[in-house]
Amino acid sequence: MKQSLEIRHGQRLQLTPRLQQSIRLLHLSLVDLAQEITAAMESNPFLEEAETDVNELPIDASAALEAGADDGSLEAQIHADRDTCAPDYFADDEAGNNYWRESGGRGAGGHANTEQASDWAEEPAGLAEILLGELSLHRLSVTDRVIAQAIIGNLDDRGYLAANFDELRVILSPDIAATDDEIEAVLHLVQSLSHPGIASRNPRECLLLQLSVLGEDTPGLTNAQRLADQYLTLLSERRYDELLRHLHIDRKQLSEAVSLIHSLDPAPGEHLSSSVAQYIVPDACVYRQGRRWGVRLTQESARNVRLNNYYRQYLGENDPATRKYLKERLQEARWFIRSLKQRDNTILRVAREIVDHQQAFMAAGDSALTALTMREVAARLELHESTISRAVAQKYLLTPHGIFELKHFFSGQIGEATGTTTSARAVQARIQKVIQSEPRAKPVSDSRITAILNDEGILIARRTVAKYREQMNIPPANRRRSVL
Repeated sequence: MKQSLEIRHGQRLQLTPRLQQSIRLLHLSLVDLAQEITAAMESNPFLEEAETDVNELPIDASAALEAGADDGSLEAQIHADRDTCAPDYFADDEAGNNYWRESGGRGAGGHANTEQASDWAEEPAGLAEILLGELSLHRLSVTDRVIAQAIIGNLDDRGYLAANFDELRVILSPDIAATDDEIEAVLHLVQSLSHPGIASRNPRECLLLQLSVLGEDTPGLTNAQRLADQYLTLLSERRYDELLRHLHIDRKQLSEAVSLIHSLDPAPGEHLSSSVAQYIVPDACVYRQGRRWGVRLTQESARNVRLNNYYRQYLGENDPATRKYLKERLQEARWFIRSLKQRDNTILRVAREIVDHQQAFMAAGDSALTALTMREVAARLELHESTISRAVAQKYLLTPHGIFELKHFFSGQIGEATGTTTSARAVQARIQKVIQSEPRAKPVSDSRITAILNDEGILIARRTVAKYREQMNIPPANRRRSVL
């Protein structure tokens, strides 16, 4: 093969480090961004935390509307309202404007509370630690204690024993040669600890263990034990007529037994397993002024960081390596702050566009949610659709109806008989409302729900109703039927 050199003209898209940084920061959640800012300040001497007490800043509802006037460039400054938007309730000022009132201190979305939660929260004890602690109160032989530890170590997240006796013997060997009777005896001991149902081998045993610790005068206890022992399959399929024939009881007695079983915990280990609370920090909140709803950021990330001018005096050092290092860090610090400003500006613009489009939702909730796509928002803001996707990922909006991820406000559309369209999420809310108002003894089928929606002018197919119902984790009609 002959080797040669040639020159070619071409174009290709290349992301600069500055653009890569802006994209990465835009995708981060508010909690992750706080960690990113902390790491940047630790590694760059030109970055320092700005000392700003948000509680002393005045509430100016009009500032949030004025904040969207800039062009979205990296040089743009954001002038959104400075309060933390950590609401406890709505209040009216003397001019009749509605706003979120703070209850004191930094709000739920404030950066300070996020740090305190992570600093003060103690790691909760896990399921194994709890059971081993209770086991230490019993005087056991070395063999029984090792068997008990093996049993506890093989419990799954639900608290069920995930290993059979043969597998436990393999785990215990060669140090201990345990028989089935020895393992069974220790298993009963573990099951008798202060959390009934733990170390069960199946749902039947789990329910029976919990029923066994109830008082004999518990209404429906005897029938509930028979149900759990012999007829769990029929109960799960809600075949109540067959249960009445097998148990030879009336509907009231069956209702008592079913209610008792439903009050039990089929997965007791989940409430004892170690879990870290996930804190949701809203990125923006809505407020009302007159008849319109506006939006403001709960906090501006760029306001928490500023340039440290102390090291500027060393930019004239004679040492070339020092000058180069400081100049590079200064440029990085400027880029970082500008990227934070760009991130704040983009999220605010997207959130404002969402709130402007979803004014009815702010007053009525999901039932009034209108159809909206990321492509529509991207076209209106003259941004790429991928930018909108990053701007709404892991971002939350505080509304009068609770905290919602920004993605919640994007929904496809369903046609109506009048020629207009409604959002798929609004249709889901209507389906849920129909199911909530259905007779317990005769649930509404998907076909009936379809007919109800069609009568209301919403053109939808039965399979679409079934899909939406499954997305909301609502069982079919035959599994929603009650005894009475």
